[in-house]
Amino acid sequence: MAVMACADGGYPRELARHPLLEKGKFEQLHRNEIIETRPHTLHFGGFQIHKEHSHVLRILNTSPASLRVSVIGPATKEFRMSFDKKGLLAPGMSEDVTITFTPHEWKYYYDTVKVFCGDLAENLVVPIHAYPSVNDLSLPRIIDFGRVAIGTRKTRTIPLSCKIPIQFEYEITVLEDHPDFEVSPLLGAIPADGAAEVVVTFAPTRHRTSRVELRFNLSQFDFDPVVVSVVGSCAPDLLRDEILQSAQAELDVEAAHARQERMAATVEKLKKKKGRGPVQVRPPTFALEVSEHTVDGVKVPASRCDQQATNFVLNQTAGKLPLKDLFTFIREQREGMKTLQREQAGKAQEDVGGLEAAVLADEDEDKQALELRFEMQYREVDKSDRDKELKSTAARGEEQPSKEVVEQCHAAHRTRHGRLLQRRMEADAGRVDSVLHHAHAAVPSSYKPAAAPSWDENANDTFSVRLQVIDRFLRAGARLLMRLRASKRSRSLREAMRAAGVVDRESCRSWVEEETKAAAAGTK
Repeated sequence: MAVMACADGGYPRELARHPLLEKGKFEQLHRNEIIETRPHTLHFGGFQIHKEHSHVLRILNTSPASLRVSVIGPATKEFRMSFDKKGLLAPGMSEDVTITFTPHEWKYYYDTVKVFCGDLAENLVVPIHAYPSVNDLSLPRIIDFGRVAIGTRKTRTIPLSCKIPIQFEYEITVLEDHPDFEVSPLLGAIPADGAAEVVVTFAPTRHRTSRVELRFNLSQFDFDPVVVSVVGSCAPDLLRDEILQSAQAELDVEAAHARQERMAATVEKLKKKKGRGPVQVRPPTFALEVSEHTVDGVKVPASRCDQQATNFVLNQTAGKLPLKDLFTFIREQREGMKTLQREQAGKAQEDVGGLEAAVLADEDEDKQALELRFEMQYREVDKSDRDKELKSTAARGEEQPSKEVVEQCHAAHRTRHGRLLQRRMEADAGRVDSVLHHAHAAVPSSYKPAAAPSWDENANDTFSVRLQVIDRFLRAGARLLMRLRASKRSRSLREAMRAAGVVDRESCRSWVEEETKAAAAGTK
């Protein structure tokens, strides 16, 4: 594009001259000894007509003293300048000048902003460039063709579009050439309000990876060239894989079509049977042989309804064993008591373990067994008391328990209480269903718990443990899949070598060369 020639530091001849323009020249850019402009050039690229575009020009005082800055705005009507005049500009301070650009035509505009420094330093000039640009140009940095079979061609298109009524020329320079790539056209123009296409074709001739670098350049002011890398590779057996995939796709389509036909036939058959009634099916019943079942704590015979069965039911007490099972239970209890007495007799009298063993043995029995044992012991005591009244026998009272025996009893009770508390806590910790109790415990008003409870569900960090289990499962699954794939490929390779008659190194080398040539020729 042609740049408008301006005289006297970029100020047009035919317009009225500013008085400060007569006092010096405006030729230096960016900075001098006292001030600096940021940026040193203003660019209005890619503008839209009949719309305002603004840029801010900052004038910075880099001198050690305060100074007054005189700014001369643009001379053309498309550019306007506005700023808040500060008077003296302190060292290190800056003054912001807003340049507003309102274009009315699609063309190149040029103007300047001048900074008058007087006798302190050289005057500064800030050029202003406004130019149309291709707004929608988006070029990829890398174009990858992927894997392409040898002897085939693959094409990619790079679109170049423009949405303004100006034509732009483009040029493509090949920085790194390769014979497998073809780019066309290398020169051309993007039409106004239109688009152009650059076609890149990849036709591999050998099994290798190919690369080419292209540099795109436009006839646009201040345009930075764009470098595009084009990459493509060629591997063996690609053509065969494509043929197999197409054949498999056809088979899948045929299978889906056949499945739809079978489904349609089934639907038609069901429609014909729509008027029929439901099928009468009687599930089989199996009689369970149950001799007796329990109703409200009482055992009731299931197969007999005679007088003996009636007496058996009436003579029972709810929650207690029936008479026929009581004799067996009593015999087992007596044998257990004799065994316990023998074990206690073998130990010393002062040994605390005897009482503790008796207490712990009682814990393992149910409530009914404890009640029955107590009743048996009470009957023996009651029988001995009655014999004293009817028979003349010598009856001596029991000796008063010593302090050691009393202490042993208390220790046994404490041990039993601790065991019961431990079992209760284990049962509470191991339960899976929540249980609500309404029982209240009476505690002293001054009672303070030894440890304050914390209701933090994440205190044990169970989520990290779950993540560790999942991670171990994933690693085990990945290891299993790799082993299966390696075994499958090894088995296929051995079968192929066995079919080709490979028995030693020479035959293996010959077989590999034949396979490579056949793959390169596309016959396998």
